[in-house]
Amino acid sequence: MRKLMLTKNSKFSLPSLIFGGRTAKIDDSIYDTRERLRFVIPGLQDIESTSDEPFLHSSSLLNINGLKLAASASSSNRFRVGINENTTLLIPFSGQGTVTIEGKLLNWEMGQKALVLPNSPFNGESIRNSVLIIEVDPKRLESIVCNMLNLSAGTHLGFDSTTPREVDMQIGRLSFETMFRQFGNQLDQLSLQPELLNRSGIDDVIYRSIAMMLHPKLFLDAAKNPVNNFERRLLDRVCQHIQSNLDQPITISTLEQIGCMSKRKLHYAFQQRYNMTPMQWVRTERLLRSHSLLISAIPGVTISSVALACGFTKSTTFTQYYSKEFGEHPATTLKRVLSR
Repeated sequence: MRKLMLTKNSKFSLPSLIFGGRTAKIDDSIYDTRERLRFVIPGLQDIESTSDEPFLHSSSLLNINGLKLAASASSSNRFRVGINENTTLLIPFSGQGTVTIEGKLLNWEMGQKALVLPNSPFNGESIRNSVLIIEVDPKRLESIVCNMLNLSAGTHLGFDSTTPREVDMQIGRLSFETMFRQFGNQLDQLSLQPELLNRSGIDDVIYRSIAMMLHPKLFLDAAKNPVNNFERRLLDRVCQHIQSNLDQPITISTLEQIGCMSKRKLHYAFQQRYNMTPMQWVRTERLLRSHSLLISAIPGVTISSVALACGFTKSTTFTQYYSKEFGEHPATTLKRVLSR
């Protein structure tokens, strides 16, 4: 690969990355760029330079508990994407471009519009740009929305993460561009201590911000009618403890202590919010986490290691619950992901 200096005075310079600039991978090969970006856009098929200048791409990749992020900066190009397993969220920080998907022409532009791109094929074109690309798991996103609104899992909200559309980057005085730039700074800091990254909870915070970005009205309407209920806040604390300790043994007694509730009151609270018992909710969260780990698996990952990482001590029990929840054996999911 040719060594190109990315200085401010270089005609080959690119906009700065939202995170990972110090350790970014620099490519002047379209093939290498395509293979690298498949980390977050598995269906990426072709990239073609549209500039007279040499093609150049810079990127930094992260996987935080199954949340895949790519900070990408590129010279002008056009691209083609096939079917992806999850939804792609494209947030621009420099430049602009267009995407054609399901017969719709969508525009994205720094500070103005981001794009939601579900698992349909699409074509796009962009000028010199810097973007954040996020692979979004719709099931995890919907689960987080229910948690944020204190609703039972599976509640029909009209929350849509699977329709291709433009998304406003500014809602009133709230700038999502500023919010995600702050996340970029946090990711740079956490990368100095990578063993803390998966325990930081930043993946959950990013998912919550995506939820508000995609459907701000849903949360603004909820804010107009706040429920300042002490017991609800206690239940939130219990749920946060569960989500932070899915790889550890979790007992009703521990949850009673965390929430300062009796066993009866704890069961009632979970039934009211989620229509399930506390331990059923624990199992659901563990299964969602295991699914995220499997669809982002790399060679060497095993079913037993994923099961243990999600708090299942027996692989057979994990397989039974996983198959019932997702309609296929975890080994089938893993095999499909590793064969891509």
